[in-house]
Amino acid sequence: MNPFEVADGVLRVYKELDFDYDVEFDRACSELVTSPQAKLIIDLSRINHITSTYIGLMAAAFFQAQAGGKSISVIARGQVLKNLRLAGFGNFMSLTDSQRLKAGS
Repeated sequence: MNPFEVADGVLRVYKELDFDYDVEFDRACSELVTSPQAKLIIDLSRINHITSTYIGLMAAAFFQAQAGGKSISVIARGQVLKNLRLAGFGNFMSLTDSQRLKAGS
């Protein structure tokens, strides 16, 4: 299985974001940013770990999208969501707790 899937303006992540997939993740982010949709989503709800490398790649994707008139929001949970909040992502993009989404459905 591919660790990343980009379709309909959503980047779905299926593998923990550690040191093995940074080049592929960067490519997937680029594919997401160049997709035709204006509202883009990075779905991290299936993972429990993210390193600073990936947080940096997500920030770069956000600013590339913003330069193109697009927005990126993130769906995450647990420690991944906490790390993104600690990195200040909530100040410039929408962060959604996937646990709350499940509770609301």
